[in-house]
Amino acid sequence: MKSVLIFFLIFAAGSGLAQAQQLEDALHLFDEANRFVESGNYEAAIEQYHTVLETGYESGALYHNLAGAYYRLDELGESVRYYERARRLLGDDPQLLHNIQIVESRVQSPFSELPTPFWQTWWNRFFGQYSATPFLVAGISLYLIACLLYAQLLWSRTRNNWHRRARASALASGLVLLLIAVVISGERNSIQGASILEPTTMTAETGSIEVPEGVKVTLIDETVAGIEVRLPNGVQGYVDASILGEF
Repeated sequence: MKSVLIFFLIFAAGSGLAQAQQLEDALHLFDEANRFVESGNYEAAIEQYHTVLETGYESGALYHNLAGAYYRLDELGESVRYYERARRLLGDDPQLLHNIQIVESRVQSPFSELPTPFWQTWWNRFFGQYSATPFLVAGISLYLIACLLYAQLLWSRTRNNWHRRARASALASGLVLLLIAVVISGERNSIQGASILEPTTMTAETGSIEVPEGVKVTLIDETVAGIEVRLPNGVQGYVDASILGEF
């Protein structure tokens, strides 16, 4: 039993050191990629950023910088793709939104966008700019407080209005915050859309539709006819998977 414990501790320590070394290597590559950007060598920067992603490391800053490098090379589809990935991690960061507006102003989209549902606008305004982490931490903290209050009730038989309200409030607030964290995490991690990486023709029921580079589409399904997508104006059709940059 002792030897098993020693082996486990050695294995855990080795794994921790390996992960720390992997993170250090990824950060070193990330810094090198940033230096390539500063020197104007955007092709090398893009290659280096993708090397960082291959190590399993990702961050909002990495996607933000990668999108900017693609934009400098006029690859608008890839730029939109990685700006959207950055938005999943950074939320409504002012600098990020500014850059997204710049690249979207360059996209020659002939499609008008459907109005955003009021509940989605409300959700984005209050929660879209945050990550799931603070809600998760706050929710777990309040849930633990509620558990402690219930434990105190069982131990001391304390029964009063203040104690009852505190228990109910902590439990209800904790569960609501945990639910918000789950929803935000699901939105950020699920692949819901893609950018068109190069001009293409979409096959729809009404005929063929020319779709410019950089237009954002919603992914619907994968079929034998291609990937079914929805344009910003709500029209659905099929395109080849090779021209989609999922985000």
